[in-house]
Amino acid sequence: MADQTHSFIDTLLHHTSIRAFQDTAVPAETLRTLEDVAQHTASSQYMQQFTLIRVTEPDLRQKIAALTTHQYIAGPGTFYVFVVDQARNVRLADNLHAATTRLTDWNAFLAGVFDATLAAQNMVAAAESTGLGTVYLGSILNDPQQMIDLLHLPRYTFPLLGLMVGVPADKPDAKPRLPHALVVGRNGYPQPADTPALWDTYNQAVHTYYADRSSQPRDTDFARMVVANSQGDPHHRGEIGRILKRQGFQLPQK
Repeated sequence: MADQTHSFIDTLLHHTSIRAFQDTAVPAETLRTLEDVAQHTASSQYMQQFTLIRVTEPDLRQKIAALTTHQYIAGPGTFYVFVVDQARNVRLADNLHAATTRLTDWNAFLAGVFDATLAAQNMVAAAESTGLGTVYLGSILNDPQQMIDLLHLPRYTFPLLGLMVGVPADKPDAKPRLPHALVVGRNGYPQPADTPALWDTYNQAVHTYYADRSSQPRDTDFARMVVANSQGDPHHRGEIGRILKRQGFQLPQK
């Protein structure tokens, strides 16, 4: 048991995103187990506020690949979409002639985000523990309305993230993570005295990782990546709030 525990933790500590999959189908029973794992994840107030969609239709996967700009979605592997789902609970409340306001407010939406995200991460951990590879796809939010239309999502739902699961065709090195002292505080926000030195060491580690990797090496470090990310289009995905309202969610008033 100790060896199994150590192996599982070691898998978590060496997580990498896989973007190339072998043309080998994941057994149906394995997929069902992964889906069951997602369902048995902790849920806010036991409301189970997410839905999991396995996308198998080739034409549909091709359209989603185009939307995300990630062509591998249309290739080998199994593709899932995790959906924030209050529609199911609104329907139950309606059937009992009960008020549904609290099921569609901002807190309810966030609870659905928590449920869907935790379920996705549990599925990833379970998949990787069996030797499968995974990659998240936040890029389904490039056009959330098109995702809603493609998946025929009802009111009070929202497509949150995509996930590919499959047999890895490669195994990239794990990316360096931030120093523990910059992330983990004790009784307050972490502010280590040697913060500048920690940043220098970490930026060098990230620079070395990207310079030495075999696929698409580049000259960058973490600080430069943050700056590049901050310089993007300020209106990128700016329509999400409007789409959430269109889907029936009540956003906070300014």
